[in-house]
Formats: sequence, structure tokens, C-alpha cells
Amino acid sequence: MKDNSDIISTNQMIFILALAMISTGILRLPRSLADVVPYDHWIILLVTGLVITAVIAIHAWIVKLRPGVEYFEILGESLSRPIAYIVALAYIVYFIGLNGLIVRIFGETIKVYLLTKTPIEVINVSLLISCIYLSRKGVEVLGRLAAFLFPIVITVSIFLFLLSFINTNFRNLLPVFQITPVQVLRGIPVTILSFLGIEVLLFFGANLEKPRESMKSTIAVAAVALFYLLVIVATFAQFGPVQIKKLVWPTLDVFDTVQIPGLFIENVQVVVMSAWVIAVFTTIAPLYLAGVITAKSVTGFKDQASLAPPFLPFIYFASLIPKNLAHVYEVTDKFTFYFASIMVGAIPLIVLISLLIQARSGKGAKGNA
Repeated sequence: MKDNSDIISTNQMIFILALAMISTGILRLPRSLADVVPYDHWIILLVTGLVITAVIAIHAWIVKLRPGVEYFEILGESLSRPIAYIVALAYIVYFIGLNGLIVRIFGETIKVYLLTKTPIEVINVSLLISCIYLSRKGVEVLGRLAAFLFPIVITVSIFLFLLSFINTNFRNLLPVFQITPVQVLRGIPVTILSFLGIEVLLFFGANLEKPRESMKSTIAVAAVALFYLLVIVATFAQFGPVQIKKLVWPTLDVFDTVQIPGLFIENVQVVVMSAWVIAVFTTIAPLYLAGVITAKSVTGFKDQASLAPPFLPFIYFASLIPKNLAHVYEVTDKFTFYFASIMVGAIPLIVLISLLIQARSGKGAKGNA
């Protein structure tokens, strides 16, 4: 159980989840979709949003069934204690690996657009140090920070994407409703990365002030899906699917085309990058904290603050494993399709089924008695 000093509201949880999903995946999302199918990319996005909504509903159901109980304890109840330790260690590896990939993409992007002469190692370590500080403060501080930053990030991003619609050729979005179900299924895996982060609900669920309202977390997925829809429409309308395949980060390249006479900001992309840096930080920080919470549960260590720094070298070295940017995305695709699907989708589903069976058996036993 959690004490009252580290409790977050349902709205704060929604903000944490929404910001956790918006990170490095958005940079390459249009190109990933263009590489898979030639048209109707927005349909794949909406279908993926429905799939992710179902997944987070599973997470929310688990939290609702075991209010105030840490996820590690829930794993022990549903899968047995020995298996719970194995699964928890797998989650720690997952958080380290995912954060390592996100940090690497972040460093590569910042080095290209902002800090061209700064070593990528310095960029990555600086970001991780800030995550350590936040992880030491706990979930409640993260919730307040997310509630403060979410309106800023979303408002700035939506405003700038709407600016990109000026002088846009919407014929680039044609044809529509030509995609087949097989193509939709092929497109779903490449969009999953853009929704990762929803799994922190499992690890912060014990901190929810009102666990019975956990199903409201689906609002975060709906909001992010609509935001991604705006991004997809703006990007494809600006470049078209053929040209997008030639761009590394088409989402950022959209803002190179924004030219408005009399605009008080000369380089719009600087503002975009500033909002994106905040979004990446609010993705890595919850994942970092979730890993620390899991490590605390596994080790039985009471001082959470002292467990945060040891994660830094592991994440840092994980970020250095890919040889180059192309290798980063190759590893990321495999990591997302195989490892993330198991940790985010399969294991929580097994846990939920086990909890429901236990609940039914308990009611049956009481009825027979």
C-alpha cells in the first residue's frame, strides 16, 4: 500500500500517460506508415488506437481489481512469487532497453537540429541526470509536472501543425478507403512504438487516489490518437507518401515549409524542438521511475531515491549498442514487435485472466460454504 504523500489524481494519471506516449516515435511515424502502405495511413493509425485502447483497458482493469496494491505484488498473486520475480526482472530490462533506444534517438536528433558540436554522450547523460532527479521525488511530483507541461506541449504543437496547413495540397491524401484488412494488419506493428508508455499505469496504479476511475485512462489514448491523426494528415498533405519515404524525420521537416509573413518567430522549428524535448523528457522520466519502482519491489529496498542513480549507466550503455541511426530503428522495430508486445500486452492479459479466475473461484467457494 502507498502512503498519502505519493498519491496522484486520475487527471494527473491521464496527463502522465499522454505525455509518456508522445516522444521519439512521432518523428518517424509518417515514414514508417509510408513504407508499409501507399495510402489510407490514417486508417491504420485509428485502428492501432483502438487496439491500444483495449490494451490500456486491460491495465486499468488490473488496477481496479487490486486498488492500492503494487504491480509486483499483483504479479505474485496471479503468477506465483517465483515467476513474479522473473517477470519483474524482465520489466526492468524492458524499461532499460526502451529508455536506451529513446535516449539514443533523442541524442541523434538534438545533434542534427540544435547542438551540432556537442558530443551525443553529453546530450544523453544530461537528459538521464534530470530523470534521476525526478525519479527520486516520486510519482506525486511527476503527476504535478505532467499536469503543468501537458497543456503547453499540446497547445504549442497543435498550433504549429495547424500553421503547416497553409498552402498545403490535400490531394496528397488521395485515394482514400482503398486499403485492405491485410495492409492494416501489416501497418499496426510499425505504429505501436508511438503508443508505448501506457504500461506505466500498471506501476503507478497503486498511487492512484481513486483506482476505480482507472478506466478513464483510455482518454489519454484517445487524445494522443487524435493528435497523431493531425500529425499524419499535416505531414502527408505537405509531402505526399513518395517524398516522405526520402525523409528521415518527416514530422520535423514539415515545419521547414512554414513561412508566414510577419510571424514574430523566424525559425518555427526551434519552438517545435523545444516542445519535443519536453515531450521526450516526460516519456523517459515515467519509464525511468517505473523501472526504479520495480527494482524497489524486487529488492525490498526501502529507499527509492538511492535506487535511481544505478539505472543511468545501464540505460546509457544500452543507448550505445546500435551502430548508427539506421541500426537504431532496426533494433527498435524488433524490440517493439517482440519484447514490448509481450511486456505491454501479453503479460498483463495473463495477469488479468488469472485475477478474474481467482475472483470467480473465491465467489464460488463462498457460495458453496
